[in-house]
Amino acid sequence: MTQKLIEDLLSFLVSAVIQGSIYSLLALGFSLVYGVGGILNQAHGAFYVIATYIMYVFINGLAGVGFTLGLIFSLGITTIIGGLIYLVLIKPLKESHVSVVIVTFAFAFFIEYLVGILVDRIPHKIEDYFIYFGASERFFTVFGVDIQYQEILIFIVATLLVILITLFIKKSKLGKSIRAVAQDSEAAELMGINVDKILAYTLMISAFLAAIAAIINGPLGTVTPYAGWPILINSFAIVVLGGLGSLPGSVLGAYILAFASRFTQSFINPIFGALIPIVVIVIMLIIRPRGIFGKKEID
Repeated sequence: MTQKLIEDLLSFLVSAVIQGSIYSLLALGFSLVYGVGGILNQAHGAFYVIATYIMYVFINGLAGVGFTLGLIFSLGITTIIGGLIYLVLIKPLKESHVSVVIVTFAFAFFIEYLVGILVDRIPHKIEDYFIYFGASERFFTVFGVDIQYQEILIFIVATLLVILITLFIKKSKLGKSIRAVAQDSEAAELMGINVDKILAYTLMISAFLAAIAAIINGPLGTVTPYAGWPILINSFAIVVLGGLGSLPGSVLGAYILAFASRFTQSFINPIFGALIPIVVIVIMLIIRPRGIFGKKEID
């Protein structure tokens, strides 16, 4: 292999793994909400936008303490909003799936225009977090490819969270209640489980995961009011691919989609890479609507 080919392949692998790590967090939350309550939350991308803008405002406005406060407020506010969305918007309409889709879609549009009014609609950058840790270098080089510390952080945080969320769902008392509601909400209610509370907690977990993805990915992307729509489309494509409601399927689907998108962008045409999520949705809905793992309940 030539040096250029080695660099291209390594760059592709690194970018695909990092993108897959972000996708896994986003898809995990989206799939969890559907698996537990059958809710197709169209406001999922809005969680990402909210968390990103809170982080951006704090870091730009409060030098020195902006990172810490931004982290706390971004996670806290986004998670609380997740619970409020269920209680205020979804709970009154949960008997009608179409109404839930419409109202959460409307909320996503509301957030897009709200942050556009309160801030602006111009793309912004979030400063690399490692400047807050006094790092003189922000990347290291392997075979001619620069790998940012931020990318390593993304992979570590995403991997740990996927493991922790899986253990939480399987082992904790709340996790067992979530699994019970996912398998049979009526039976769970008869056993004394407050289904509405569990669904609110599930939306909060989903919002928390989206906020984490937004925070760790912030310095590598741009801050825009409309960033939530690609997030929503990619999340939906992943869970359709892996299986709606399947947590392992969501993680697997995240990396499959990331590698497919990055390969297309790197070696074929960047424009075609943006079409991969749409192609995945159409093909899977035609040939296997249940996805690879094909389970509705939480595994």
